[in-house]
Amino acid sequence: MERFFNADNGVMRALSKVFDIGWLSLIYVVFCIPLITIGAATTSLYYVSAKVLRRGRSYVWTEFWRSFKQNFAPATLIWVVFAAVFGLLFFNFTIVNNQSEYGGYLIGVYLALALIVLCIMSYAFCVLSRFSMKIVQIFRFSLFCAFRHFAHTLVLVVILLAGITGIFLPLLFPSPVVQSLVPMILAFVPGTAAFLYTFPMEHLLKKYTPESEPRYTEDGERILEWYEE
Repeated sequence: MERFFNADNGVMRALSKVFDIGWLSLIYVVFCIPLITIGAATTSLYYVSAKVLRRGRSYVWTEFWRSFKQNFAPATLIWVVFAAVFGLLFFNFTIVNNQSEYGGYLIGVYLALALIVLCIMSYAFCVLSRFSMKIVQIFRFSLFCAFRHFAHTLVLVVILLAGITGIFLPLLFPSPVVQSLVPMILAFVPGTAAFLYTFPMEHLLKKYTPESEPRYTEDGERILEWYEE
């Protein structure tokens, strides 16, 4: 019994991970309620998923709040840009739909543009959480990664769309059964999706992360940054 409740026990570690995912999801949902804060909340969501959930460093709330404050201004601006672009594409889409002989072609163009923007967005907030870049550089680097690492991009977009679908599932299927699952959906979908997101994203970000200045312990062992582990 003592071994079962030991913090290093595999079962306890798994339960701790599940709790952290649920706690992170709830924080994320609450911080997204004002809508304008979605960008900063998403940046923090990824940062915590990579540092706390994957690497076991620090605590969910501590790192979420730190990242939220640090990246609030650029993340909000990036979010506003994406929201404006998607809004404009949707507006044009509704206008040309069944109202023009070239509507079919234009719809295809708008859908293609929306997919490209979605691919860029799948990188932007993660890049912001890791690198110190100007906003223009973040967009440029995200666009580069979206096409240079297309296999990664496909995986990221699938996870992103699955997470968004999961969150809005009650609106898509307003049945009593689905509605009863709303608390569980909100408590686990964002954190689980973000945790899965870190696997392809961290593999890619490591390729572009510059080596940090070496630091060593008193015994001469090199101290690695959390993202280098």
